[in-house]
Amino acid sequence: MKCLPDIIYDADNHLALDLYLPDNLRAEACVIYAHGGGFLAGGRDHVEAVHFAKYFTDAGFALASVSYRLGTPAAAFNARDQGYIADDAARSARIGLTLSPKLYGPAFFAAMEDLSKAVSFLWMEGQSIGIATPKVGILGVSAGGIAALALAYPPALWRHRVSRPDAVVAISAAFVQPWRLEEDGPPCLMIHGVRDRMIHLRNGRIAAMRAEQVGAPVTLHNTRVAGHLAQVDLVLDCKTRHGECYMQLVLDEFARLRDG
Repeated sequence: MKCLPDIIYDADNHLALDLYLPDNLRAEACVIYAHGGGFLAGGRDHVEAVHFAKYFTDAGFALASVSYRLGTPAAAFNARDQGYIADDAARSARIGLTLSPKLYGPAFFAAMEDLSKAVSFLWMEGQSIGIATPKVGILGVSAGGIAALALAYPPALWRHRVSRPDAVVAISAAFVQPWRLEEDGPPCLMIHGVRDRMIHLRNGRIAAMRAEQVGAPVTLHNTRVAGHLAQVDLVLDCKTRHGECYMQLVLDEFARLRDG
C-alpha cells in the first residue's frame, strides 16, 4: 500500500485528502473515507483510516481519507440557505429522530458540501492519480456517515449543487432527512448496532421503513452488537452470524463501482 498525502481538493477551504493506493499504484475504483466526530472533531489521519485503507487497497481499490470543515456556523451560509437549513432541521426533529440537533444543523450541511467537492475532485482528477474509473463511493463513520447518506439523497436546494456518490456504506450513522429517499438513488448500506447511545438504532429503522415504502435501494444491517464506536472494530475484525467477514460485506457493496 502506498499513500499520497496532503492532496488539496478544496483550496478555498484548505481541505485535503490522503490517497491510499495499491502497491502497483493503479486502483480499479475509489472510495472516500469520511471520519466521525459529531461535525466538531476528528480528522482524516485517524488510525482507523489506515486500517480501512489496507483492506481496500488489498482488494484493488483506492481509499481517499478526507478532511471536511468542522463546527461550521450558520453565518457561513447566505440568508436563503440559513432559512432552508433551519426549516429542514425543524422537520428532522418532528419526524421522531433521537439525534442531537448538532448532527443535522449547519455543520452537517457544510460537511455534506465538502464531501461533494471531494467526489467532484476524484471524478476529474482520479485517472491522473491512478484510479481507473470515475465512479466514487463513500464509507462514512458516525457524523461522516450522516453527511455521506445525505449527499446520496441531497436536500432539494442542494440537489443541483452537489455531486452524488455512486454508493455509500455508513457505520453507526443515520439518514437525517429520510423523506429525500427515492427509488432511483444510489445504493446505501447502513451498518448499525443496538444500545447505541449517540445514534440510536431507531433512527436507522426510520430510514429503512421509508426506503421500503418508496423502493429506495437502502438497506439497514443490525449487527446486534452493542455500542456506537464498537461497530467500527466489528466491521474491521469480526464476522456476521453467517460466518462472513463484515469487511467483505463492505467491499461487496462497493464492487458495483468497478463492475457496473
